[in-house]
Formats: sequence, structure tokens, C-alpha cells
Amino acid sequence: MNADRGALFCATGSFFYLEAALISALALRQHEPMLPITLLSDRPQLQGVDLQGTGISLHLVQPDLPAAAKNFSSRWIKTSLASLSPYRDSLYVDADMLTMQPLGPLWQSLEQDPIGLVPDRLPLVSLCDHVDPQEKACTLEAVGGDAQQFNSGLILWRAGEPTATLFQHWHQQWRRFARQDQLALVRAIASTGIQVAVLPSSYNSSPRDARGKPVHLLHCWGDKVQRGIFRRFAAVHCPAAVQEAQRRLHSLDRGALAL
Repeated sequence: MNADRGALFCATGSFFYLEAALISALALRQHEPMLPITLLSDRPQLQGVDLQGTGISLHLVQPDLPAAAKNFSSRWIKTSLASLSPYRDSLYVDADMLTMQPLGPLWQSLEQDPIGLVPDRLPLVSLCDHVDPQEKACTLEAVGGDAQQFNSGLILWRAGEPTATLFQHWHQQWRRFARQDQLALVRAIASTGIQVAVLPSSYNSSPRDARGKPVHLLHCWGDKVQRGIFRRFAAVHCPAAVQEAQRRLHSLDRGALAL
């Protein structure tokens, strides 16, 4: 395996999210058999999961979170990725995303720019409708309504000073409200002036938007993981990944994970 490149997934929260992260990682493994994969998690119980033969490693982290944000450890991890990744070129993928084909020329984007992102379905800050009004007002004041919003479900970056600085700013901006992370990313991009490679939507597309189109990764955003919708969707498109994830997680104590 090429350790210069690797993918990262965040496995936090309930059993459903741990399962989704492993399904997503195994789905990527089917299409990229030589790509190292790291699961980042705040759940020590995952140490009991046998990952042998998958090419997937576990890295435990301890998010430093205020009490009011204890349910947002995945955002703490996401905004700290630059300091957590062991790879030169890293690809972060949300747990509710399914890889549908090999990544193709994705990594070539880093030859020109240090980070690559896919525009959000609501590509402008003025259209953002899923965050606290106070944070939206703060962002509008800082960058204006025409600033581009990217979907942070997939992040491609190369290690170096520009991206280290971006993630530092992103983490600082996120901690101001400690909820959602995308508008904090908008503010961090603006404050650092980093050059972003705009990636094709095929690398981060919802199933609805992808109908009839070739896609690399499908993003089942919303509350689909906790409601079991993501697992059912994955069972149709990546049945082997679902079966393998369930086999390896069968011994986990779900009650302990709820604590």
C-alpha cells in the first residue's frame, strides 16, 4: 500500500454511526484495494473489533469539547484532520457516503491546489438554511452572501503549511459556535486566502441528484444513518460491505456505546 496517500473516516456516536463508518470504509476498499484507510474514533470499544485483513487501521482520539458540544465530536475531529492524518495526501469521507467506482483522477487535483472540495447543493452562504441564525449572520457579515459554500463531507488535501493553517483557522472558527462546520469552513477559507480546487459533483453527490449520472461517491446526508436508511441503501448498492461490517461488529456491546 502507498502510505503517501490514504483515506480517513470518522467513527463516533452511536452504534449506527460506527457501523456506517465501517460500511463506508469497506465500500471504498472494494474500489481502492491498495489505499490505506484510517478510522478516527473517540470510542475505545472499537479496539475490540477485528480489522485484520481489511487494510483499515484504528486511531483513537480524545476531543477537547465544551459540555454543550459533547454530541459534536465528529466535527471536532473533522476540523482537526490536518493534525490527525498520517498521510501526505489525505482524503476524508463522511460516514454516510458510499464509493461507487474507483477514485480515478481525484488525486491529480492536488498537483495545482493544496485542497479540493465539492460545492454544496446550496452553493452560496446566502442560501444556507441548516445552521443557527446567529452563525449565519456572523458569516454573512464576515464574507458576504455570495461567498461559496462547500460540502465538507469529502475533503482532499496535501499536508503543508497552507492546509495546516486552514485547519487551524477552521477549528478556531468552529469552536465559536461548536455546532455545524460548513460555515466555519467558509470563514476559514476567506481568512486564509487558500486556493481551493473545485472538485466535480460526482465526488460528493446525493442519490437524488445523481440519478442517471455516473458518480464516484454518493452522500446520503440528513438523519439517514440513525434511522437505518443508510444501511438499507448500502445493502442495495454495496451488499458485501454491509455484510462484512456487520460480521466484524457483531460482538460490540451497543448498550455500552450509549454511555
